[in-house]
Amino acid sequence: MLEVLISVVILTVAILGMATLQSRGIRGNDLGNRTSQAVALAQEKLEELIDTSRDTTLATGTTNDANNPIDETGVSGGVFTRNWNVQNGPISDAQTVTVAVSWTDIMGQHNVSVDGVITGEGY
Repeated sequence: MLEVLISVVILTVAILGMATLQSRGIRGNDLGNRTSQAVALAQEKLEELIDTSRDTTLATGTTNDANNPIDETGVSGGVFTRNWNVQNGPISDAQTVTVAVSWTDIMGQHNVSVDGVITGEGY
């Protein structure tokens, strides 16, 4: 009887350890998925700003996305917040653009950003 009890305790500890690993794996996969979505949102906005800059100089300063918070497609109603900052330089007739996307989940606050320099010749 004692051997059975010891076996049950060992098996219980092993199962609890595997459950913890499974939970961390799920959270890690979710973070990876959201990070990929956030990078895609940032890159999409950077490309849109590059296209816009071909016709006109971008206004300097920080701009928040009008649809914030947005989902992974850029439509209003998601968990992501997107903003971009445009500065003149680093050379004449150039602008530096930084697009940032942030979100909060069970693991805390997360941020990603992409940068680009737009010149008179394009990106």
